Amino acid sequence: MKTKMLGLSLLLAAAQVVAQPPPAVVELANVVERETSETLRLPGTVISRRDAQISAEIDGRLSWVAEVGEEVAQGEPLAVIDDHVLQLELRNREAQVARIAADIAYNQRQQSRLKRLAQNNSLAESELDEVESRLLMLQQDLRIAEVSRDRARYDVQRTTVAAPFTGIVVAREMEPGEYTHAGNQLVRLVDTQELEVSVNAPLRVARYSSVGELVQVENKDEYQLTAIRGIVPVGDTSSRMMELRLQLAEGHWLIGEAVTVELPASPAVQSLAVPRDALVLRDKQVFVYTLSEENTAVKVPVTTGAGRGGHIAVQGELTAGDPVIVRGAERLQHGQTVKVLQHHLAAG
Repeated sequence: MKTKMLGLSLLLAAAQVVAQPPPAVVELANVVERETSETLRLPGTVISRRDAQISAEIDGRLSWVAEVGEEVAQGEPLAVIDDHVLQLELRNREAQVARIAADIAYNQRQQSRLKRLAQNNSLAESELDEVESRLLMLQQDLRIAEVSRDRARYDVQRTTVAAPFTGIVVAREMEPGEYTHAGNQLVRLVDTQELEVSVNAPLRVARYSSVGELVQVENKDEYQLTAIRGIVPVGDTSSRMMELRLQLAEGHWLIGEAVTVELPASPAVQSLAVPRDALVLRDKQVFVYTLSEENTAVKVPVTTGAGRGGHIAVQGELTAGDPVIVRGAERLQHGQTVKVLQHHLAAG
């Protein structure tokens, strides 16, 4: 009988050993204290910082226009206007400059001869005055002709409509062969690299924002903390809204895309925050796992607050510096032994 009881005890002990789960491999981070505030999530739109309707500066027939979707570097042509008539005008202006310059050279030679004669001849002195007067008028005529020549040269240069910045042609308003006038829109050019977010905020919320402050912008694929670049301090009298512009780093952002912006809606206060990865949502509860002195998981229910970057404000039985599990908590159970693989000490 004792032998049977001993065998049963050994079987029960072996079963308990088998039933005990192995230590869970986890990663840790610390609870931090930081300034947080109530936030309001508002819709925003990704826009380009440089979006321009490029127009013609002179009249003429279009000989070439950049294709839609073509990337054009700054200074490269967007459109070309036939310059045949303007080239003829430039040649005419250059000829006028050359003719006046020749008249000036002739009168300068006459002036030199009359100066020698005028020393002993009163008639030559009178002719000298007339030549010098004519020379002054010719010099003024030369300046006027040079201005006309430079204007004609400038008009020829303007037959090539250059891109004021690097961008993508997103619309072509006129086609090659059409006659354009100064001011007619030719193409729409958009810079797809320099992006920002436009968001309209209620006046009661905008008062808690300032230029340079970091706020969160997110779409379906990613989020980032970005600085407020500018605030338009004029509220719309109908909607009571004010526009804010946010800088946007390169990423998976498309012009015209809808994003969500979190703006502070109250004065900032000190609160505890944990990495977002530390939150566990299970059985309609939100909690985190901290670590006991025996290296076992301790479940701590929390109430979440405002998020900022990779952290989110929480309320619960936590203190700044407490370790919380940020990796490996998905299937973890309260009281389960853990093995710490890495401890992230940075606030993040």
